Amino acid sequence: MKKISFWETDVGNKDYKYQKKIFSLNYPNEGEYVKKLEDKVKKILQVKFCTALPSGTSAMFVALKILNLKSDDEVIVPNITFAATANAVSMAGAKVVLVDANTETLNIDINDLKKKINKKTKVIMPVHISGRSCDMTNIIKIAKKKKIKVIEDAAEAFLSKNKKKYLGTIGDMGCFSLSPNKIFTSGQGGLLVTNNKKYFDKIKVFKTQGRVGITSGGDDLHISRGGNFKLSNISAGLALSQLSYIYKRKKKLIQNYKIYKENLNFKQIKILKFDINNKELPLWTDVVCDRRDKLYKYLKKNNIICRKFWFPLSKRNFYSNQKHSSFKNTKKIENKIMWLPSSFLMKKKDQLTVIRKIKNFYQVT
Repeated sequence: MKKISFWETDVGNKDYKYQKKIFSLNYPNEGEYVKKLEDKVKKILQVKFCTALPSGTSAMFVALKILNLKSDDEVIVPNITFAATANAVSMAGAKVVLVDANTETLNIDINDLKKKINKKTKVIMPVHISGRSCDMTNIIKIAKKKKIKVIEDAAEAFLSKNKKKYLGTIGDMGCFSLSPNKIFTSGQGGLLVTNNKKYFDKIKVFKTQGRVGITSGGDDLHISRGGNFKLSNISAGLALSQLSYIYKRKKKLIQNYKIYKENLNFKQIKILKFDINNKELPLWTDVVCDRRDKLYKYLKKNNIICRKFWFPLSKRNFYSNQKHSSFKNTKKIENKIMWLPSSFLMKKKDQLTVIRKIKNFYQVT
């Protein structure tokens, strides 16, 4: 039986066009093609400033570092998210405070968020899981009232919207990933966007060893600490080529979701909702299901590769000293959540095979 993968990256001969130009220039470092990428992203997302970086993790790290957080400052992170969100906070020198999940969306639970905020809270980091929007209306309202910054982890949410605004552009800063399992890739890479010029100016300095202006490689002016967080022209060239396919891929990802939603409608499995009519984009279709581990193994045995969700961060005590047992919603769903095969390259017949096998497992006709 043919293998049906959770995700497939589509990089090939068609992506050479920019690479040929870049190699002919003999300038693989950060340069004009990085700027072209940043300008295109600004136009697509309708945002004032964009900086290309080596990864989504580095985008979050840089965003946090320019806020000059202290060791006793607290950053709120959802308990269900990829480790990168918490890693960025820890590396930036601040304290991770975990917030429980909403069982309907897997995103930040607003009621628990309100309980976790105190005088030490400096940043809220909502994560738009699978491209599903957090409750940004309430998060922004709370943040403004308490004078807290909002940095969106929109790693999985490029092109997804909330109330006519692109996710990642609603808070103070937004971070995207360009890793191979996203709607477009640079191999590894990230994007940091903002509408705040003060933040953008600090980002530009921090990402290049604290230097101001164009570097000579010698007697440059350094005005602060910083690091090397530049993206290469080579990586930017791949991202530019990939950008030309995002709307076609978007259409297929929505189609995938609709087919799953229409066909997997019974009590043992629940397709988590996307508001596609209001432009939410499902990068991946995720489910809450009974006997998840057995279903996962059954599908794998039939050459269908799904992906289980990350372990809750509260199970990793190096992120936080909060007890796992205190996260009531997380405990309800942590062993039930999984991503179905969601590639924009997946054939409809293969998706129907996935659906048929899931129905066979649950003995549903």
